[in-house]
Amino acid sequence: MYELQGRELATFLQRFSAYLLDSLFSTVPLVVFLVSLGVSLFFSFEGEDVGDSGRNDGVLYAVFAVMVVSLVLSVGYFVWWLIALRQGQTPGKQIAGIRVIRADGSPSGWGFTFLREVVIKGMLRSLLSGITGGIYWVVDHLWPLWDVNRQALHDKMMNTVVVQNPGQHSERSHE
Repeated sequence: MYELQGRELATFLQRFSAYLLDSLFSTVPLVVFLVSLGVSLFFSFEGEDVGDSGRNDGVLYAVFAVMVVSLVLSVGYFVWWLIALRQGQTPGKQIAGIRVIRADGSPSGWGFTFLREVVIKGMLRSLLSGITGGIYWVVDHLWPLWDVNRQALHDKMMNTVVVQNPGQHSERSHE
């Protein structure tokens, strides 16, 4: 067990909640954008066939508005994500009240957290999951359930742990 300098390890539920939140924040606006793009292309071509270009203008304006909003939300999430990395967090981890620290108790910092999130969790996990037919992804997410330090495999690679954010969940858990 690592010396966490009085910090409590994040629970599996906190980690999973953070993952779901990050997935929701990053994926939904992009999916809405792509669907809106497809709808706008469909209606723009449909108007040309009929010869009534004004017939679908209302739909196209609404779809364009949805596209702009979803694109702004995606950019906003990305900026929030970049800012949150400085504290060893993602937006989902901020909301869940947890953060990543190095196993020696020192802060993770922006660069180290970026490396963990993008290179190890993003690229390497995707590669290994592709090679194993998704098995690595499942095992990586479930590993904290039986690990003494509640580390996922990507935590072990980076020598990090996920802890409760001081002053956020640790105070709530004592109420």
